[in-house]
Amino acid sequence: MSEKRVAHLILIKAFTRQNLPGGMPKNSSLEREVMRLLQEWEEERKGLLPVRSQIRYAELQEQSNQQKGLLPLITEEKKAMESFSVYPSSLGPLEIRDDHGVLLGYRFRIPNKLLDTLTESTTLLPPTIAKGGAGGANIPGNFQCRHYAVWADYGSKYRESTELGRDREKGRAWLKANQGLFDYCSHQLRLLSPEQYVRLTGDVVKDMRWATRKTETPLQPLAGAWHGVVINQGMEGDESKGHQDFLDDKRLYNCVVPFGSGFGGGDLVLWQMKMRIGLHVGDGFLFYGAVVAHQVAPITEGIRNSIDLFTHASNFHLLEKHQEQAKKKKYPKKESKLRQEAKNEKAKKEPENIKARRRIREGKMARQRARGLESTM
Repeated sequence: MSEKRVAHLILIKAFTRQNLPGGMPKNSSLEREVMRLLQEWEEERKGLLPVRSQIRYAELQEQSNQQKGLLPLITEEKKAMESFSVYPSSLGPLEIRDDHGVLLGYRFRIPNKLLDTLTESTTLLPPTIAKGGAGGANIPGNFQCRHYAVWADYGSKYRESTELGRDREKGRAWLKANQGLFDYCSHQLRLLSPEQYVRLTGDVVKDMRWATRKTETPLQPLAGAWHGVVINQGMEGDESKGHQDFLDDKRLYNCVVPFGSGFGGGDLVLWQMKMRIGLHVGDGFLFYGAVVAHQVAPITEGIRNSIDLFTHASNFHLLEKHQEQAKKKKYPKKESKLRQEAKNEKAKKEPENIKARRRIREGKMARQRARGLESTM
């Protein structure tokens, strides 16, 4: 089974010699290195808790097709979350699947050194006036919130978020400092759902770079495989509100990572799934934020900080638009192609010339024979 999985990972280009974590060692093969990484990952997952979801992925997708901004009715029953199944952080890694085996959520552990870097680097960010919850009932809550992302939400081209442009060098320094964390979470995604990893890092990234090739620095994803990251700071008490990440791609996981000095309470509530997932500092969690209504349960102690890795659907819409334009575009023929076409045309005509010359010879010989017969008479 492992050998088949390694072959699949390489076949779809989830792993290549160019994107192998740590680079390709000498005197080794790609198959051997991918097998090693897969075995290490399986070792980390020992004791994984399997959880069955009461709702299927297909139902969640169908519900998400309703009018944008309209949340499931269950989110209006605030006390309902008290009866939901609770999976505290102390239970360790877990995976949530529906009865068709589709993975809906995955909790994993993150090394402390990566979280220490995240905490330290975030304290150096400039203050922000952007607040979650200031814009209505579908906004997460009333706390500091900033987006560093590449998206195509506001027009026909890829662009970086306004907040990254505002924070400038400090924002870019923060992104650079936390690439190790982004790569770690991306590696979890690559082994868990390699097709999603390839979707995030494949054609859309090539198109992003091509479309911005004339700029000083061509654009690329900012948070590992994901194209953007939200930084939420200073959440306290009951500030969070139920919401869905309607602008995110429905076919991709978000990744939530709490950080800081710790807090009490603050479970991640998954409304349609009727679950509360305990996420403390040291946990990461992958789930479909675009189709599952969610919010943070009341925080009973301390302050909750978190990041959310995401990708907007607009990037893939723009990719599809560029692909359609490329099909319709007619490129002028190159001189070499014109010469080849002329040569092919000449080759077609040569057999016709040979036939014509043969008919002329045959006619001439027939006339000579006729004259010969006439002279004997």
